[in-house]
Amino acid sequence: MKKIITISCALLLLVQFSIVNAQNWTTAQIEKANTAKNIEYLTTTEKECILYINLCRLYPKEFLKYEVVNYYGTEKYGDYVKNSSYRQSLMNLLNYMQPIDPLYFDNEAYKNAKCFAIEQGKAGTTGHTRIACKDGNYAECCSYGMDTGKDIVLQLLIDHDVPSLGHRINCLNKAYTKVGVSVQKHINTDTCAVIDMIW
Repeated sequence: MKKIITISCALLLLVQFSIVNAQNWTTAQIEKANTAKNIEYLTTTEKECILYINLCRLYPKEFLKYEVVNYYGTEKYGDYVKNSSYRQSLMNLLNYMQPIDPLYFDNEAYKNAKCFAIEQGKAGTTGHTRIACKDGNYAECCSYGMDTGKDIVLQLLIDHDVPSLGHRINCLNKAYTKVGVSVQKHINTDTCAVIDMIW
């Protein structure tokens, strides 16, 4: 029964993603990028985060064409990146970036991300300063207020008003091979997503 539920969840994510992007991504591309599809305790949004990061890593030019060119923001926040120089710089990067390997799910990275996402959500904080959650040897991205995996990942990749482009650099760093993602409720921003990446 458990195996049937896991397969059903993976199929549901594939079907949901395919309906939205049927005219763009191939089944083979989605399958290759969807490295966390069988992790049964991840939410759909958490799986989507890994999927979208991997689509960008594996197929940068296609990601530019299918996901970034016509992306100006979210329904919730409006066209907040329509005229953003950060969005333009991402487009420039993806236009010449070479494909890199996808990230694979890591349970330790997930535990670190989940602890911190819960901690921040309850405290209403932002940033990377941990209170009770342990620090670790990983690259970390935090996203706030986004409701879908796609919006979380595009917020991090565009990195609007983040001069260091630290989130983008982390997501597209070929040195990282493993990832953990947790999306939790946040008392001030509705949602908090923490993505931890390790070698």
